[in-house]
Amino acid sequence: MKRGDMPFEDRPDKLPGEFLRKFIDVFGEKGWLNQSFRIIHRERKYRIFCSESQFIAHRISDPGDMPWGFPCWVVCLITPEQIIEEPDLNAFAGAEPTARDWLRCLAEGDFKIL
Repeated sequence: MKRGDMPFEDRPDKLPGEFLRKFIDVFGEKGWLNQSFRIIHRERKYRIFCSESQFIAHRISDPGDMPWGFPCWVVCLITPEQIIEEPDLNAFAGAEPTARDWLRCLAEGDFKIL
């Protein structure tokens, strides 16, 4: 497959519902739809979930990263109506994956299931 033909190359902000459909397809092909997984990606821990209505990625905090009581936080949320990424959710935006990065990561298997 040529790089320009990759499903994650589209601009996700154009049609969130169509971009969500790509996540649904990836999760469906792997038999993961409606299941939650803990993964490691880029040496960080995440919990990911995808259903017909949303994709969500939570960053799982390492001990000492966040104050007590914050075991995780949302870094990406995709619904048919919108795409929300960490800079939209967190004033302390870091180098978390974008929606496009998440699709590429999951489609290419660039992660480890815990």
